[in-house]
Amino acid sequence: MILENYAVAPFIRIAGYAVRPPFILGERNLLDYILFYVQEGQFEIQLGGDTHLLKEGDLCLFQPGDVHTIKGITPTINPYIHLDFFYNPLRESSFVTLPGQLDMTPYASYMQPRMHDCQDLRIPFKLETAHSNKMRDLVLKMIECWQSQTYTGVMEANQLAHEWLTLVFKLYMKPQMVSVSPQPFLNWITSYFAFHISEPINVIDMANRAGLSPSRFNVLFKQHFGTTPYQYLLHLRIEHARELLNEGVSIQKVSEYCGFTDVHHFSKTFKSIIGTSPGTYRRNEKKEWSAF
Repeated sequence: MILENYAVAPFIRIAGYAVRPPFILGERNLLDYILFYVQEGQFEIQLGGDTHLLKEGDLCLFQPGDVHTIKGITPTINPYIHLDFFYNPLRESSFVTLPGQLDMTPYASYMQPRMHDCQDLRIPFKLETAHSNKMRDLVLKMIECWQSQTYTGVMEANQLAHEWLTLVFKLYMKPQMVSVSPQPFLNWITSYFAFHISEPINVIDMANRAGLSPSRFNVLFKQHFGTTPYQYLLHLRIEHARELLNEGVSIQKVSEYCGFTDVHHFSKTFKSIIGTSPGTYRRNEKKEWSAF
């Protein structure tokens, strides 16, 4: 299983609290996942040839394809959730399997991908971590929201399931290699230019903000944007100037708003990039609009 091939879109099929005297739930196979929490009592689970004894406070995850039996040794209360974690367009037609349903071949199109088949992800049946209480609380909150059966309640329940799965991935997924070296300054540089377009901006200030030397900043900037910081900012200013001219702002004000020292400098730069003066550009734009 390659996780990237599947969209995470939790869909809770049923959720509630099972309150039962001692019982046996016969052997069955699963199409979906089960979050299984022991609130009171003791259970014996037969799963894949192994026997698991569960006590109060244990939280478990059954996965699709898990052939199992559940035995309540004592009177029990267990919150549970049947759900899909990954999107399936047929999910509304899928169902909770019953004892005796073992051959799921006719329903293969409903079966969720098994996270156990992902080599980078090994989730144990019994989830015992330092975050066990948080995982349990998320399960109980999911049940509460889902049982409201309001649109927002169900939506919140599925959102909480997404949060629960994210936590599980963080706990049990192998560390992943970062494919690209982080370049934190690139995350803010465009918006920084936009917010300060009318102000003096210099490479030294930007390099300091990025935690780099000016020379290193220039190199990385050009690698990412294909031009120097000065040329990049200049073109942003001219594009902004075109918008303002189209809105009827005076050339003097456009020059100020776009960070040019004076109108002459603005007009000269505008013509070198656009190929015409600001005044001619505005007149041509008006002609084009009047033609419609």
